[in-house]
Amino acid sequence: MNFTPILQPAALKMSYVKNTIRVTLEPSIRARNSVVFIVRDLIEEKAGGKRENIYSINEFPNQGAQLQVTTSNAPITSEPGTTAVLQCMFSLGVTPVDPAQVHVFWKHNGKKVLSYVDTITAFRPGAHISEEQLAKGDASLSLPVVTQDDAGLYSCSIRLGSEQVTNAVNLIVSEFRHINLEGTTVVMNKFNELQCSANNLSSPDVTFQWIRDGAVLSTSAPQRVEGNDTLGFTVQSSFCFTPVLGDDKSHYSCEVVPKIFPPLKKTFQLTFGVQPEVFFYLSSNSHENSSLVCLVSGFYPDDLNLSMKKGGELLGCKIKKWRNSNGTYSLEAMYRTNVTYTDSNIDYTCSVHHSTIREGTTERLKFLVDAYVPKPLWITIICGLLLFMGIKIFCKQVTEISVCKDWTEGSIATLKCSITGRYPKNISAVWLVRQGDKEIEIKEKRSLYPAGDYKELQEQDSYACWNIIKSKFVGGIRHSLCSILSFQVHKQRHDQAEFICRFMRAGKVLQEKNYFGIVLDSYGFYSVSDICVPETCKEGEKLTLSCTMKGNIPQDINVTWEKDLKEERTLISNELDANYQVTENKSQGQICAFLTLCPTCEDSGAVFTVSFSENEGRILAERSSTPLKVAEPKKNHWSRTYQDWGFRAFDESVITEM
Repeated sequence: MNFTPILQPAALKMSYVKNTIRVTLEPSIRARNSVVFIVRDLIEEKAGGKRENIYSINEFPNQGAQLQVTTSNAPITSEPGTTAVLQCMFSLGVTPVDPAQVHVFWKHNGKKVLSYVDTITAFRPGAHISEEQLAKGDASLSLPVVTQDDAGLYSCSIRLGSEQVTNAVNLIVSEFRHINLEGTTVVMNKFNELQCSANNLSSPDVTFQWIRDGAVLSTSAPQRVEGNDTLGFTVQSSFCFTPVLGDDKSHYSCEVVPKIFPPLKKTFQLTFGVQPEVFFYLSSNSHENSSLVCLVSGFYPDDLNLSMKKGGELLGCKIKKWRNSNGTYSLEAMYRTNVTYTDSNIDYTCSVHHSTIREGTTERLKFLVDAYVPKPLWITIICGLLLFMGIKIFCKQVTEISVCKDWTEGSIATLKCSITGRYPKNISAVWLVRQGDKEIEIKEKRSLYPAGDYKELQEQDSYACWNIIKSKFVGGIRHSLCSILSFQVHKQRHDQAEFICRFMRAGKVLQEKNYFGIVLDSYGFYSVSDICVPETCKEGEKLTLSCTMKGNIPQDINVTWEKDLKEERTLISNELDANYQVTENKSQGQICAFLTLCPTCEDSGAVFTVSFSENEGRILAERSSTPLKVAEPKKNHWSRTYQDWGFRAFDESVITEM
């Protein structure tokens, strides 16, 4: 053989294995960056007399370089029956690499899967790595026809020269990502909620989009996240709206947009349903022949589940269902029973589940069966009632001023106040309206107004007042007079005005009651949910707080979050602190506010407050959470590599199989 350049024979050793000439260099030569040999002559009896063949020896890396092994940080998700490829890349600073110098070991949950030392040895059927790709620094493992048994943690160990490094990758074998919808059966002209969830995601960092006929209605972050990196994640979001006539013809879509994988999308149409009315009662023909009846009327569609229980135990009842003339359905469930003293204080329930009632509804009955009451006790009770009524007859009593409903601009307000007791018939009632220094007196329509200013009389005419004798006892012992005031509400005249109902006789005031008016804005009818906080949360684990405002509310409401810790209240925003993420989900009739954070031990005891305010700055509603309790994670003094795989580095020159 002739080599160019010429090297000292003692510096190398040669051997012939499987039509390959292997050259081993001394450490002194390995210290160079690379050495390339060009073989010009081969042994004729081994090479078939072909002297023109040229072979090259791969570059030997510098011993000063550091071996690096890289695997996928995110879990690898694969469906059952498909081929899963677990990535494992290694590098020492130069390429290509001689596969004969590389030793590869793959393990699954501590058990051998594949090893490569000159040749591939597979301990799991079908496991394979490519020798061609090894020269490029790729030791990825291919697993055909994966099953649930193949799921779990895999370790990839690479040994090159005197260095050995191990890294891990997680494989999730489950059904492919899919999306679920709930609440597509809705009630027209009523508040409804659609729910959309996506399963088996490798990351919870997604965005939900609700679309109608191609137009985006709402974009928000997930309201609920479950799972972990090992089992995959399930995310959920909701969309609240009030459907109207014709919405069942539109095409709605829920789209989940991850940052890495392609988006998931499911299109659907609404189904208009009718909520059932449930009546639960005892039908009794006689003492020994009675029945518990649960009547469910006027529901659509006809798919409905009903269960009747006694003290938590299921009762076998007869069910009869029929269709009404308007297309809805009704159902009657009957259970024959005899109510005795042993049935006292036992809960009877009728639970109904229908597609228009997401969580179902339950009606309850409880029988209070009294034992025998002695006759002297009955006489005592009756005497006590007669004494009470006699005292009440001879006592005057004035009720508080009652208001039929909240006041809004332009609505009709009605105030009512009554007096009962022993008094003459010539008693009367008048109303006074005070605002600041101005006072207006309103009498019953048949009473004559005193002479006065024309404008004042006009204002009196805008009110209607009448007095009614509600009851009259025999002999004129007791009367009941009710005075009613009605008018159209004007915010400027009636907000914070004092309304006085005064009962008089012969020009003297007997008694009076007052009421201060409050005129709400037209969007004053709403409800705000509480902020739910878990009893304890782990440090560094992502936590999402939510608060929902529902009702007749404007679209330009501002939502702010604040943190109260050690009597220090600070404003929370995405720009001020990256640890907090504030998102909103606005739809017709609802605003959902979300606060996502990774709590630390310093956040323990913090109270989070959300405020809903107008553009002018007036706060409409405010809710505060309970103090947050953050639990410290358990400390682990062992290195993760040694704890999970029991790996140790090897310095000896022999080959050690993992």
